[in-house]
Order: sequence, then C-alpha cells, then structure tokens
Amino acid sequence: MKKVFLSTVLAAVLLQTALPALADGTRYPAFPVAAKMTAGAKAGNVIYVGLGTAGKAWYKLDLSDKDAKWTALAEFPDQPRDAATTVTVGDAIYVFAGQGKADPADKHLQMFDTVYRYLIKEDRWEKLPTRTPVGLLASSAVVSKEEVIFFGGVNQQIFNGYFLDYFVHSGGQKEKQDAVAQHYFDRKPADYLFNRYVLAYNTVTNQWRFVGIDPNPGTVGAALAVSGNTITITGGEIKPGLRSRESKTVVLKDGKLEWKAQQTLPSVSATEAQEGPAGAFAGYAQGTLLVAGGANFPGAWKQFSAGENFAHKGLKKTWRDEIYSYSKGQWKLAGKLPVALGYGSAFQLDEGVLIVGGELQGGAASADVFLLRMKDKQVEIVR
Repeated sequence: MKKVFLSTVLAAVLLQTALPALADGTRYPAFPVAAKMTAGAKAGNVIYVGLGTAGKAWYKLDLSDKDAKWTALAEFPDQPRDAATTVTVGDAIYVFAGQGKADPADKHLQMFDTVYRYLIKEDRWEKLPTRTPVGLLASSAVVSKEEVIFFGGVNQQIFNGYFLDYFVHSGGQKEKQDAVAQHYFDRKPADYLFNRYVLAYNTVTNQWRFVGIDPNPGTVGAALAVSGNTITITGGEIKPGLRSRESKTVVLKDGKLEWKAQQTLPSVSATEAQEGPAGAFAGYAQGTLLVAGGANFPGAWKQFSAGENFAHKGLKKTWRDEIYSYSKGQWKLAGKLPVALGYGSAFQLDEGVLIVGGELQGGAASADVFLLRMKDKQVEIVR
C-alpha cells in the first residue's frame, strides 16, 4: 500500500516527520508580513511559506528550533501569484498554477499554467519545461512517491475570459461590467466546468497522466487532509459564490481511486444553515480530523434552491471561525478559531494543525501563526 502525503492550494504537509513536542504557552513567531493566498510546503522540520500577497517573497521556519525566526530565501523568479498548488517531493518544492498578472501593468488577472521547482539545498528556483494540462488554480494535491496527484481546479478558459471581459473589454464602464458579471454568475454549477479529472504529474519523468474522474462535483479551494491512504476533501466552491457543504473521501490504493459516499457538514447553529466553507484549513490533531475557517455567502444556498443561479447576488461574503471535527464517522462543531480566517497556509504536525497567515473578515491579511490541537477531547489553540 502506497504512502500518501498531504498538500493543498493553501497548505503542504509531510505527515511522517516526528517533531519535538511544544511546551504549553510557546508562541510561534509571527510571519514577517501579513499575507493571504500564500503557498506553503513542509520538508522535514522546516516549513516554507510565501507568494500570495507576500509577493515574490519566500521564507522558511525551522520548527525543531524553539528560538528560530523566519528566514528570507531566494525570491520567486516570476510574477507574484495567489492560490498556487504547492507540494514537497524529496528535496524540492513544486509550485503549480496560481493566479496573477502576467505583466504588472495588466488590468486583468489570469490563471497561470506554469510549474516551478524550488531546490531546497541550493536555495534556488527553476522553471520546468511543462505546463498544467487543465486549469489547476485552487486545486488540492497529494504526493504518492514521485507523483503529485491533483483534485479540482478552475476552468482556465472560462476564468481568463471573465477577467478579460470584466476589466478590459468593458472599458472600465460600470454598466458593462455589471452585465459581464450577471452573465458570468447566472449559470448552473456544471456550466463552469470545474475540473473533475484526477491527474498525476511525475516529478521524475516530467509527464502527466490521467488517474480517474471525481464522481462528485468539481471543487475549487477545498480543504484537504490525509490519513494513511485516505484523502478527505471538504468544502470548496462548486461555482463562484456557492460552496459545497459536503466532505468527500477517496482511498488511493495500488494506484487506483476508491470513492466513498459524501458526508454533509452540520449546521452552524439552530438558526444558521451550513453554507460550506471555501479556503478553509484542514489536518489531523491527535487522530481527529479538523476543518476550520474559510469563507462563504450566508443565504446563497437558499437563493440557489429557489432557482437563482447567481446564488450570492446581493449577499455579503463572510469569513468563518467555526472548527469542525470528524471522528467515529461523524462531523460535529468542535470550537472556534481565535478570529474568522481563511485562505492561508496550514501544516500537519504531530502536535496538530499549524496555521500561518490568512485572510480576515473584509479581506485584510494576517501575520498570525498558531496551532490547533486536541486536548481532553477539546480543540485547543496554542499560540
């Protein structure tokens, strides 16, 4: 049975590494800059975080040294990008896709199809002679031996076309931009063609291959966690403005995918329905799967169920502070984050789930770093 390691668009994790236990009250050093939509990866005892609103910056923190500080490394060699899918394979960190401006003077964002590799021992970046075969922006990924296996992602043609129409072809006229937005958002989930192909990239041969098809709706910005060969993918957008309320599980065994039945996250409260999170953090703490934070549009599912395809029309984007736990086959509301937060980097440690930076209510970035762990069957925040 293959060993599987976790990495998401907002987090990269190495589950096998044993780290020294942290003493109660230990405060992790704040990230050097407030940053969201970052790329993150872990190699051995060291975590790496950068890109997103940190620009081209790339930092490391040695978790085995309680006195360690963040250290600046070689800058990313291309244009800054948000929501890149990032993984560690051997002595290298791979950065796939992301969104940004091809030229700083551009008015519009675009999705990148490039692949870069950071050589850890050499502190050096290089661009690889390949491109993503489908849009993998905000996808989730796991690593199995020398392969990176991808789930989800935005359709590149539709995404790029929207931003061209909105920011360029409209000439900046609000009336035209409103018409572009109405046309773009007034579609059913299937019409956005979010990626359902499960693809694998071989880091040795530099080749891509087809693995299978996700039988569930494709998701973007989902939270992914791994235990052994079991991969759990929670939430994420199923179309712009509408999130999945489900958690889907797949077992990777002998190179094949075995999908399990989806499970629905519980209601937030007796008066607030579950809308599903996108940009949430996920990982295991003392054997319990945790999914925390993210953002959604309260009321979107009600409007969509009433026939409004533009599901989040007139609604306010809301960042979440809920922490959900999954144990013994059941999801439950297990606690709250210190603040509503999403779209940052998260790392699976033996002690729990380490969260670095992220986006706060209203869109501001955070530099905070803290750990989620289980103690006496309760979620505890270690700062």
